Amino acid sequence: MKRVSRHSEGNGMARPKHSKKVSFCKEVNGSSLFQQVETVTTAGNETRTTTGSASQAISKDPLDPLSVVPQIKNGLAVLPLHNLLILVGMFYFGITENVDAVMSKSFVTSIPLHAIYNYIVAKNVKKKSKSKSKHENIPLLVASSILVSLVLALPMFFAIILLGAPVYNFLFKTALLSLHLSQLVFGPLVVLYSLDFEKFKKLFLIENIYYVIFSHNILSQVLLTLSGCWLGVLPIPLDWDRPWQQWPITLLVGAYVGGVVGGLVSISISFYRKA
Repeated sequence: MKRVSRHSEGNGMARPKHSKKVSFCKEVNGSSLFQQVETVTTAGNETRTTTGSASQAISKDPLDPLSVVPQIKNGLAVLPLHNLLILVGMFYFGITENVDAVMSKSFVTSIPLHAIYNYIVAKNVKKKSKSKSKHENIPLLVASSILVSLVLALPMFFAIILLGAPVYNFLFKTALLSLHLSQLVFGPLVVLYSLDFEKFKKLFLIENIYYVIFSHNILSQVLLTLSGCWLGVLPIPLDWDRPWQQWPITLLVGAYVGGVVGGLVSISISFYRKA
């Protein structure tokens, strides 16, 4: 005797069936997870439901500034007043007379000042837990900030060249500018984020990013350091024939002063918010 399947009739034809696919989204461990359910109905009212495998989970971007940007305890303590000391020292020792020598010496002598400042920043960064702050090696972090800044001075040098810096007979001056600028920009950032570059990249996912930057002491001074250096180019082509118009004195002044202005801007915004 021949066995007949229950899905077939005497004529051997399969029963007609209808399928319906439904996609839905649910929350699983804080992530959006998409699944697909297929319902198959045959002519004999037999229903079979299958759940497809979950597709790729799409995690939520942490847009909360408090979870992305480490906060500072005391804004006045991290105000980079040492920038003015370094700048005054360079003019005192005659940067307008010998740009190369004074910039070289001032960079070497400024490293201890930057290290002390980075240590102050590290002590003023709010930690989420006391245990984490106890296990953090601050001297090692400060030393890393200096070394990382020295390494990143090379891409900073090429960036300045690509932005239009003079090349012929000015390469050494541009290299010294990149060293100064790298210590002002990357040193505090390395200490602030404790070498967590993935967390730093999340900064650019925040809404109202400029408000977050200008209200933060370190981020504000870093941004205005770069902006001040860029604006420092403006006086150079003017036909005033002043000694301080030599490359890259005005850029250096703009960078050091811009850092102080950035710190003051963030303090002002914080005071306005509290008021």
